[in-house]
Amino acid sequence: MHDFIEVTVTDGTAVNYRYNISTPKNAQAQSIDPDIPTLLFIHPEYQGSEVWYNQFSSKLRRFNLVSFDLRAHGETGGKIPASYSRVEAAEDTARLMDALNLPPAHIIGNSLGADIALQLAVAHPEKCASTTLISPIPDHEPDETTAGRKEILELVLQSYETADKELLSHAGWGVMQLLFSNVDTSLIRCVALALNGPRAHKSWGRDNADVFATMCYTYFITNRTPRTREDYSHISTPVLIIHSMGDLATPLELSKQLEDTLDDAGVHTQLVMIDDAPRVSPMTHPVPINRAIEKFIVLHTSTGRPPTPKPIFSPWDETLKELGWVPPPDIDDSDDSDDEEEFKVLPSNDKDLLDAVSHFIP
Repeated sequence: MHDFIEVTVTDGTAVNYRYNISTPKNAQAQSIDPDIPTLLFIHPEYQGSEVWYNQFSSKLRRFNLVSFDLRAHGETGGKIPASYSRVEAAEDTARLMDALNLPPAHIIGNSLGADIALQLAVAHPEKCASTTLISPIPDHEPDETTAGRKEILELVLQSYETADKELLSHAGWGVMQLLFSNVDTSLIRCVALALNGPRAHKSWGRDNADVFATMCYTYFITNRTPRTREDYSHISTPVLIIHSMGDLATPLELSKQLEDTLDDAGVHTQLVMIDDAPRVSPMTHPVPINRAIEKFIVLHTSTGRPPTPKPIFSPWDETLKELGWVPPPDIDDSDDSDDEEEFKVLPSNDKDLLDAVSHFIP
């Protein structure tokens, strides 16, 4: 079970956010430990909080770890206006932090989550102890990426009109290519397909095609105004950029441009590169990701670090076990560890992929 909290968001509606707080002593706590740093995780597009499984079951559990499902994602669901953008998303996140009584936190976002995290640092620097951007989205995505997002949208809308599940399967494969470069692991199958496939139907099914169009296309293409140097100058805490070298949608040069732009605005910025990692690298490359996050947090905090709890239980263990997931041993974040899950390539006609998208069309 996970907790929900009602928050009045920017458009005046009440949204029931699903969230989770993990402390060193409790994987599903009611509140944080005020004596240690707090890390707030913001997930990528198309997914929910469970993408952070490898972080909530690692040495990072020596800190307070907080996750939540964004609006129109995971178990939070809900409608969003057609104009929804990172401005509203960051403000909604700030209001959620207030509702949960969170102190200034180390904000960690991946893809869509990184875009929201950076906007939070711009608009609410008082809420950020630091900001970590994993596979950040540039203000202007490459033409091929924009075309890919458009193709996914068109395939989904066409499938709703024709009840053609094969079109949905092609769209699902496009999503997997965008997020995971078609890397196939047992955790990805469990979280991205078996878990979030049925959930996505609730938020983005035929009756909510407008929500899907906004959250998975117009948010990225038409609802984002490029940030200025003045915008970035409001950031008052350090920023870590983690570039996933296997990300098919964003080349390294764009992450370097962001680093240079932030530096020019007076923001202390560090860029780290993770070899061969897809966009959602926290799921596929937890060892270097967790190591980079922990080193950055320790460098920029003055509070103590309690020992890592043993054994470590993820807040999502039971949910994933019900779907057939077999949790691995505790993730070893030590410098000499290179233990990662074996990768395969996800075929476009994969049965689990077909099962995941089949929920969209009765």
